[in-house]
Amino acid sequence: MLSQMSTLSDASEIINACRALFLQQLDALLEDSGALSAPAIQAIQRGAGAYFDEIIVSSRRGSFKEEVDGMTASRLTLVGEDDLELQLRLDNLSARLFEQSGADLWKIHLRFVTLLKRQDLAKTVNPVGPGAIAHGLDTMFGAAGALTLDKKLDLLDRIDSRLQQDLPAVYAKINDFLASEGAEAASSPIVKRANTPDKRFVAEAASSAASNVASNAVSERTLLALQHALLARLPALAPSTLSAEDRGAVGSLMSQATLERVIFRLDEIDRQNSAAPVFSFDTSPRLEALIPGLFSEEAVSAAKPKPLNAAALGVPAMAPEGLAIDTLAMIFEAIFADPGLPDALKSIISSLQITLLKLAMQDAAFFSDATHPARRMIDRMSQAMLGLPADVPARHPLCQQLLEIASQLRSRFTGSIGVFEVALTQVETLIAEHNAEISRFAEAYLPMLEQLERRDQAAIKSEVALDRVLERGLPAVIHDFLDQTWRRVLSRVLAESGPNSTQWEAYNRVIEDLLWTFQPKLAAEDRKALAQRLPEILKLLKAGMERVGLSSEAQAAFLDASFALQTQALRMVPAVNSGEESGR
Repeated sequence: MLSQMSTLSDASEIINACRALFLQQLDALLEDSGALSAPAIQAIQRGAGAYFDEIIVSSRRGSFKEEVDGMTASRLTLVGEDDLELQLRLDNLSARLFEQSGADLWKIHLRFVTLLKRQDLAKTVNPVGPGAIAHGLDTMFGAAGALTLDKKLDLLDRIDSRLQQDLPAVYAKINDFLASEGAEAASSPIVKRANTPDKRFVAEAASSAASNVASNAVSERTLLALQHALLARLPALAPSTLSAEDRGAVGSLMSQATLERVIFRLDEIDRQNSAAPVFSFDTSPRLEALIPGLFSEEAVSAAKPKPLNAAALGVPAMAPEGLAIDTLAMIFEAIFADPGLPDALKSIISSLQITLLKLAMQDAAFFSDATHPARRMIDRMSQAMLGLPADVPARHPLCQQLLEIASQLRSRFTGSIGVFEVALTQVETLIAEHNAEISRFAEAYLPMLEQLERRDQAAIKSEVALDRVLERGLPAVIHDFLDQTWRRVLSRVLAESGPNSTQWEAYNRVIEDLLWTFQPKLAAEDRKALAQRLPEILKLLKAGMERVGLSSEAQAAFLDASFALQTQALRMVPAVNSGEESGR
């Protein structure tokens, strides 16, 4: 409740002052960045202010759900399917802001619970939170007109780092302001614990990221973005950012006895799954294809693996354990929906679902530590299958080995990550053996590859040398001949004779020989050398022109032009030395 303030007008005045402070600080932040124009900053302020007002003016109980769902839907759809990348970027920005400012944002939220006297205010609803920033950016993009995705991403890049750097200080200032005005943080009992808006918000975020996966977005990046966004938006999974008092508002830890019952339930499910064949996706003939009509589509679809969620296990959705279960379930959904992953790999990962669920409930580092053995093991399993076709059957030796590693891990897991470290070592060994086998198969092709590499290097070297020659300011007829005809000759000789052949060397060398014949020959020995070398030079040029099928007329025209330049060079006389002339 409000200390020293008890009337509605007092609360309204604080809310209005908070709105003004928020927009003022946002304006100063964006203006100091120097990255956006004044109209763009005003558009962001309008959007953020509208978001603030839409939340504050709600008076009907439950209307928060309707309005926040509507704003979330607009955020997720933005301007169409072509802007999925922009959606992901905005989601990532919001997630990072939640992560960096979690404690202050949570306290601000609790103070608004008191100011608005709204016990149903979902923890994802914060008038000044990252949602307001995202709404402001949407407004800016709308005001900017029909921009391409690259233009929108460029606008976002201009302010992304500045928002991450300076917004935490803004939130701290807003929290201090509310505290100084007597708006106390609500105690945890009046905060809604298991509410539909939170669940819907998380599910829609997961659905958005999963749709990126299904549309051939980069799978690794999408899954990491999904995981990061979900965890950062749920402060209960980031205990380092919140105090014990704040964490109590989103549900307390389950009792040890309850946790043990959930683990027992997971063990039972795991034993039932172990008794049945591991799901193999569609890598082997299906009975409904052999006996049409015997199986319904419902029965077929039922065979598909479905991630377990907190509700199915009887775990409170907003308890930390429930959040961990649902987050992992969303990740599994994205994995199963990814068309880029082989079905055989999905089958192997699916067999580890129960084990990973038990681990995630007991080990918070599973989500926060990118080097966690369990996460690395899953990642390395996918790397072990690199090079195999997407429709690789489950009976492939490598798949069978990975399945055996997964089976041993399930049977040996008792709560310690040591079994994951052992499994990781086994997968690493498997990858090393697989790579060694690939290397052995590739050895037979290495000479050919090396030859192609040498040929490519020779072609590049020749192209560079020819380009340098063309920069010397040659007569037009010679320039065009070398650039258009002789370039084709060199390419043909390289393809037919190779980079180490005498022909390749001769056809490259004749370029300089030809240019030498056009230089003045003042000394008698130079004229004699020209008479001796010219027949061989012309013979090689003639052979090259024939090699690429140059017409007789074009050959004659080039040779006539060359003869004229050579004759001109022979007729040139030495220039008079200026020193001798002045001494006469």
